Amino acid sequence: MKVTLRQLEILRAISIAGSISRATRHLGMSQPSVSQQLAKMEDALGVLLFVRRRSPRTELTPAGMYWASSAERILAAVEAAETQHLDLFDGSGLSLSFGATPSLTGRFIERVAEIALSVPQISRFDHVWAINSAELIEKLMMHKVNVAVLSAERVEPHRESLSVFGLFDDRIVLAVPASVPVDSFRACLSGKDGSRYAGCLNRYVDIGDIAHWSAKSRNWYQNLLPRAHPYFGCMTHETAVRIVAAGLATCHTPMSVIPNLPGDVRKRVRFYKLEEIARSVALAMPKHLNSVSPFRDFAAQVSGLVRDEYTSERLGLSQLPLPNNTDR
Repeated sequence: MKVTLRQLEILRAISIAGSISRATRHLGMSQPSVSQQLAKMEDALGVLLFVRRRSPRTELTPAGMYWASSAERILAAVEAAETQHLDLFDGSGLSLSFGATPSLTGRFIERVAEIALSVPQISRFDHVWAINSAELIEKLMMHKVNVAVLSAERVEPHRESLSVFGLFDDRIVLAVPASVPVDSFRACLSGKDGSRYAGCLNRYVDIGDIAHWSAKSRNWYQNLLPRAHPYFGCMTHETAVRIVAAGLATCHTPMSVIPNLPGDVRKRVRFYKLEEIARSVALAMPKHLNSVSPFRDFAAQVSGLVRDEYTSERLGLSQLPLPNNTDR
């Protein structure tokens, strides 16, 4: 019986991604090649690793779950040894891949890149972009990313494998065109739409399911701006705010997006607090990297940056309270 590291990598990828087709994208392999390696692994072990049935998700057998868990431990140990080797014996330095979602880009990535440059053992820094935290956690668990800042909720199921550091509560705010007078906004909140600004207040930007709080966002509109409908749809929060800046609609966006917006966009948008909608943001990295001082130092500095600059108090300076609505 001989199981290869490549086969363990394939099994880990499928276990994390939930299907062979999704795993192939992370592995950079064709589906026939993945299936061939899995068949060889099953032959070597004398067991089936997957339940054979028509389903969009790949279901592991008990033996498959055992080997998926073993694969995570074995591969983490190998990758830890390789990283330590580079740190101790290889003068070329370490390569660091940092992952973040679109709401934490712009100026934030500039500062993170400066931190990477300040750690002398890091010889290369790569910023890995992911559409949302769900995609980012896959990259993190497959070790395509070393350190990531993402939604804490997505990290919870993987705490056994990851070191997690809580950073801040990222409040969700309502973005409204600055051209809309507060009185007109208050009128729409009270169910009136007689002003000439009602058009943009009766439309909002729907970001689909890229954010886990999207259902809360839709419920908010149904309850407080019931005349508004999701005319626009887009895949990033920054794009949604740009549509608002054009005076076309409103949208919900994480507070952390605000400092990364261009100045000309920010001045055309007014942000209102919505205390009832929030997400927690965390920094996460594989546990074995805690023993590698350059990664540990980088993570500590990024955590400090985020805690200093992305607090509710600091970002709250650019927000206004929701207008009082005495007409309802």
